[in-house]
Amino acid sequence: MGATAVAVPAAAASRPKSRKAFGAQSPMRPVGPLYLQFQSRRGVTLASYPQLWYSPLNRAPMPGDTNPSDGVWHPIGTASAGSFAAFSTYAAPYPGAPQVAVAWINQAQARTQIYAGTSQPGGSWPYEGAIASSNQASLIAAFEGGFIFNVSHGGWYEAGSTGPPLVTGAASIVEYNDGKINIGAWGSEVGMTPQVYAVRQNLVMLVDNGQVLPVAQDNPLVTWGYSLGNLLYTWRSGLGVTANGNLVWVGGPGLSPQVLGEALVWAGAVRGMQLDMNPLWVNFASYDYSAATGLSSSNLLPGMAYSPSHYLAGFWRDFLAVFLR
Repeated sequence: MGATAVAVPAAAASRPKSRKAFGAQSPMRPVGPLYLQFQSRRGVTLASYPQLWYSPLNRAPMPGDTNPSDGVWHPIGTASAGSFAAFSTYAAPYPGAPQVAVAWINQAQARTQIYAGTSQPGGSWPYEGAIASSNQASLIAAFEGGFIFNVSHGGWYEAGSTGPPLVTGAASIVEYNDGKINIGAWGSEVGMTPQVYAVRQNLVMLVDNGQVLPVAQDNPLVTWGYSLGNLLYTWRSGLGVTANGNLVWVGGPGLSPQVLGEALVWAGAVRGMQLDMNPLWVNFASYDYSAATGLSSSNLLPGMAYSPSHYLAGFWRDFLAVFLR
């Protein structure tokens, strides 16, 4: 499907392709070369890893999870001045559940770019197919987008053009000109403004106001996508935004829509949506760059089907990439 031009503010249409450094830095000021600061915002205490900016507070394991290390955050990805913008942990969402991966991304210190695939959504886009080698020194992570567009019940917008039309009410990942991401229902919680650079829609909202929505249990094998073998509990992933404006990603095996939503809420999401499902499509890769050794990478779970290199080599489906600011 080709791209159709639409009228947008000049700021969005003329936005440069290269965005290596933009957006405000964290307002927190270091009080020494390395410090640990706890700060409360809207009742949420932040910081569990000593560095120049805050990190997520460790969380108690989910109910029924007997692994005491689940909920303990560990830094991932490329560091800046010894500080990390992304962290990961694990969770067993119910007794006997397989372990799923959880990631947290500090949007004050990281920027996120939505990439089109080489054939999804179709057309030609400024960011498409592969993460360029020139951007890999600041690369932290990359993860999957949503369903293919003929079953996503949503649309695509980037840099002043639309692919599949945007759908009112659809769950939407909205990328702004400063590289920050918001998530919400299109037309009510998020919408087109001069600051919007890209939008990726998929299904409907799964989490809102910090709660899993009742639609999570509404005919789940249809509303939330057909699974291999018609399994309700299968590989799924989701993306959420916290009350402090950071991102949380959850993905792995043994997840129903309801349980995926519960895991997103446990990770801190106040709004969230399902991304993709089935074993082939759930993937979160982290990247660590050094001048001496170049780029190294790993998946958060060993059962993830694709190696991290597929985001660097020209992938046919859309995805999101996260970079240090």
